[in-house]
Amino acid sequence: MLPVERIIGEEGLRVANGELILACRLPWYRSLPFSTVEFAEVSIDGEAFDLADAQVEFDGKRWPLSENGEKVDTFWFVRDSAFLVLPGRALAVGSEHEVALTLYVNPPYIPGMRRHNVQAETLCVAA
Repeated sequence: MLPVERIIGEEGLRVANGELILACRLPWYRSLPFSTVEFAEVSIDGEAFDLADAQVEFDGKRWPLSENGEKVDTFWFVRDSAFLVLPGRALAVGSEHEVALTLYVNPPYIPGMRRHNVQAETLCVAA
């Protein structure tokens, strides 16, 4: 899989303090502001998560996913993972799950472009 096709990060899926944390990668060839990235869907073992309470964690900061469209000055660098935080969910450490993630990327310098990115992978939950 090419780096611009990979959207589930190498750090995978972990659980901490009652939250599931999924590593995500930017599927683009250059850095973009978070406002141009839409976390559209996450499912685990075929069950779609409600992303209403989800958060994004990047570079030591955390914000509600609902505010992602306002992050015009916060850039996601292509070599860094961002983390999608799903509060109130817990899975057993060491258990394996089929995780599917869908992202859309809307580069600001290509008007009207909306790149659809989907990846599914079996991940082992880490602590």
